[in-house]
Amino acid sequence: MPYIYRCKKCGAIYYSATSIEYQLNKYCEKCGGELEQLGEEGEVMEMEKEEEESKKKKKK
Repeated sequence: MPYIYRCKKCGAIYYSATSIEYQLNKYCEKCGGELEQLGEEGEVMEMEKEEEESKKKKKK
């Protein structure tokens, strides 16, 4: 499953087959900002789903 990275400076999203420890380029291609690993694709999708559900509960 691919890993998802986000630039701390501009917010650009990147996907990679390798973890941040093994990345040769740890900087954003667009602005040069540092990348942070958000997790694997499935983990991130699950977190987003949980956040949406909690927002719906708060609105009720």
